[in-house]
Amino acid sequence: MFFDLIHDKVCFLCADKPRRAITYAWFSSILLVFIMFIVACVVSSNASTDSKALKFAGFWTVLLMIALVGGGTLVMRRYQTPLALGFFLGVVVVMANQCLILTAIFGEESEKNDDKAAGTFATFSFFLFCVYSVFAGMLAIFRADLVQEQDLPSVTVGGAGIKAPSVPSASNAGVPTSAVPGATTK
Repeated sequence: MFFDLIHDKVCFLCADKPRRAITYAWFSSILLVFIMFIVACVVSSNASTDSKALKFAGFWTVLLMIALVGGGTLVMRRYQTPLALGFFLGVVVVMANQCLILTAIFGEESEKNDDKAAGTFATFSFFLFCVYSVFAGMLAIFRADLVQEQDLPSVTVGGAGIKAPSVPSASNAGVPTSAVPGATTK
């Protein structure tokens, strides 16, 4: 009920084409992850950052973001089931929180040691926090529009499972079609 209100009233701009809006948000996060990878490489090789733990945390988080890009793209393109979308939504929320934590940690490191690379990492972590938060909100609101129902194979039950061939063959040429249960005449 609450999500329906947000779906119709708040997100009216993208309610017409939710897939397009979610795709744009996802591609913007992929672009920021690419930039974060470059910044993480600079932070890891930067001599002014004293803490090896910070270097590891930054680089490891970027590797997790790259794994999220791969898994998220797979979910968005192929596996749009309720379970996969729910799991994906949970991972995006966790990654948004991780980006907020890294913003605070690297922002403090930047102010304390006057480290420009750490400040850049903190800035892009905040941008990714914002993008992941908006994306998670859109995914939660428009999840019903994204779910693709899987078609189950159809099974014929009528006529005791016997189907009459549509073209008479040599083996049943003498059998009238009315003698076969479930057969129809053309």
